[in-house]
Amino acid sequence: MTLAFIGAVSPPQLAALRDIAGKVRGEVFDLEVDRISCWRHNRIVWAGCSRVPSRQRRLSDTLGSALEQAGFVLDKRPSTPHVTLARKARCDNLPELAQAIPWRVGDFVLVESSLLSSGANYRVLDRWPLQTATDKKISKGC
Repeated sequence: MTLAFIGAVSPPQLAALRDIAGKVRGEVFDLEVDRISCWRHNRIVWAGCSRVPSRQRRLSDTLGSALEQAGFVLDKRPSTPHVTLARKARCDNLPELAQAIPWRVGDFVLVESSLLSSGANYRVLDRWPLQTATDKKISKGC
């Protein structure tokens, strides 16, 4: 799920992104993917959560603030945390999820996306772990 959309970046900006993300701290959290929807204007079918966990909001806010302080321009529109399921889709008669899908989030990643004529290609460039309660105790010397 997208925490911050950056767009195209230069090699120095990519290095800055990695540095910024490496300093961001957040806590492990659980999502419940419980809905499927479609944005008709760009024909994207997506799955998302009716309720966004506070830890996800804090992680997104912390990362966004650090990126803006470094000069990156972020979209100010409210975001809908989602997973893209299909592009160029028909938005008629979407199925409902029979049951919610639990998702434990233990890290966040930097992803490069490329739109090709055959579809989207996503490549993970880097990964940063989120803290558990045990990690926090250890880092405080307990």
